[in-house]
Amino acid sequence: MVNCEYILSLFNDSFITRLENSITKQYKYHITDTSTVDWLMSHHPGYTLAGAVIGFKYETGDYLDWHKDNMYYKGANLTGGVTLNEDFTGGAFELEDGTYIDQTPGKVFTLGRNILHRVTKIQSGTRYSLHYSLLSESKLI
Repeated sequence: MVNCEYILSLFNDSFITRLENSITKQYKYHITDTSTVDWLMSHHPGYTLAGAVIGFKYETGDYLDWHKDNMYYKGANLTGGVTLNEDFTGGAFELEDGTYIDQTPGKVFTLGRNILHRVTKIQSGTRYSLHYSLLSESKLI
């Protein structure tokens, strides 16, 4: 099991950007820590990382509205992610069919990049998560 506290400490040492536009209000971090990347990739045999691991920090009032990840990078097959904490309210990861992704801290998930989804508005606390794109190694041949 991953040490979520260790990964949260990486947010203090990473490049940060504040995103505020028509679909999101959040902070974006670039996570380059090798042990974190290796841990994430251990959950995805047959896939390689397609780009950076991005950390997201959502404070009270922040959100990520409905979108599909394939609008950002079309070459990947899947999106991977993991929620890092649970001391927040709101911030549900909702799919277009009304289901919710389990946000147990440290539990890795994947979804298709063409699935409409969102992170609902944070009501209180701060939500931290990691997200990344995955490319099937069979596409590399």
